[in-house]
Amino acid sequence: MRHTYALMFALLVTAAFTSGCRSENYYCNADGCFLCDGLGCRPVDGPPRPDCNGDYECSGDRYCADVGCVTECGDDSDCPMGTECRAGSCLNPTEPEPVPNPGTCTRTADCPAGQGLVCVNGVCQVDNACGGAACECSATAPCANGFTCIDGECRADTTICHFSHECGGGRICVNGECREGCDTAATCPVGQTCEDSVCVDLPPVTGECGDNSDCSNGEVCIDSVCETSCTSDTACTAEQYCLNGVCVYDDRPQPFCTSSAQCQPGRPCVGGVCRTPCETSPECLSFDVQFRVCQNNFCVTSNEATSNCMLSQDCATPGDTCVDGVCR
Repeated sequence: MRHTYALMFALLVTAAFTSGCRSENYYCNADGCFLCDGLGCRPVDGPPRPDCNGDYECSGDRYCADVGCVTECGDDSDCPMGTECRAGSCLNPTEPEPVPNPGTCTRTADCPAGQGLVCVNGVCQVDNACGGAACECSATAPCANGFTCIDGECRADTTICHFSHECGGGRICVNGECREGCDTAATCPVGQTCEDSVCVDLPPVTGECGDNSDCSNGEVCIDSVCETSCTSDTACTAEQYCLNGVCVYDDRPQPFCTSSAQCQPGRPCVGGVCRTPCETSPECLSFDVQFRVCQNNFCVTSNEATSNCMLSQDCATPGDTCVDGVCR
C-alpha cells in the first residue's frame, strides 16, 4: 500500500510539472498559473483583476489598463503573491507590460478628435449612446440598464451627479444635474433663469417651429423649439455639449481626479475625488473643513454622511428637490 501511495504522488508531481510548473514557486504561462512547494505543484487561480473603463473605477494604488485594474508598485514586496514588480506594475511572471487604457481622460480635449467622443467621469465615450427616442422615459417606460430617468429623459449613469463637489467650478448638484449657483437671472447661462439660488431651464417657447424646415440652417426642431444641431462638442458653445444631436447646457459632473497620481501623496483617488484617509472626524477637520466627517476611513462632507437622495424622485415630500444629496 505504501508503494502505491508513493507511485501516485510521483505521478501527480510529474503531471503538474508537465502542465507548466518548473520550480518551487508560483508560475504562470499560457496554460494557467501553478503553485509549487515542498508537496508538489498544483494549478491555482491567478491574482484577480477587476475590469475597468478608466482609473476612477480602480481603488487605491491601482490604475486602469487593457488587462483591468493593475496595482502600482516600487518593488516585489508591494505586489500580491505570484506577481512581480515590473515597469512599476504588479504583473504575472510571463505577462507582458500592460497598456494604459487609451480611453482615460480628464477633459474632452484628451479624447481622440473626430469621433464624437466626450470625457465623462474619466472615460472617453459617445455621450448620446442611448440614441433618439430610446432616451425618452417615464414611470411606465423605464430606461435601459446603465441609464436613469431624469425629467423624462434617459441619462447615462456616468453623467449624473450625487454631491456638489463632483461638479467642480462652484456648481451645485440639483436632481442629478450640475447647475450654476446664482444671485440673479443675469448670472445664469443663456436659456436659464435663477430660482432658489440655482440656475434652472426656462420653460420652452412653444409654437416656434413645426419641423426642421421652420428653423435656420444648423438648427433642428425639438419640442416646437429651434435648437442648434451638432455631431460633436466642437459645434456647441463652451458651456454646452452635444447630446442626441442637439447642443445642451453641460450639466455633467467632472471628476477632480482619475488617478491617485493626480492627488497629493497618501491621498488616493476614490470616485473622482482625492480622499484623505482617517480614523476619526476630528482628524478630518484639521485637513479640510468641508470634508469634516470620517466615514469608512475617508473624510467626507456632512451631506455625504447624511444623504437621503440622489434624485428629486427619492424625496418623500412632494415638491422637494434633491440638492447636494439632501432633500429640501
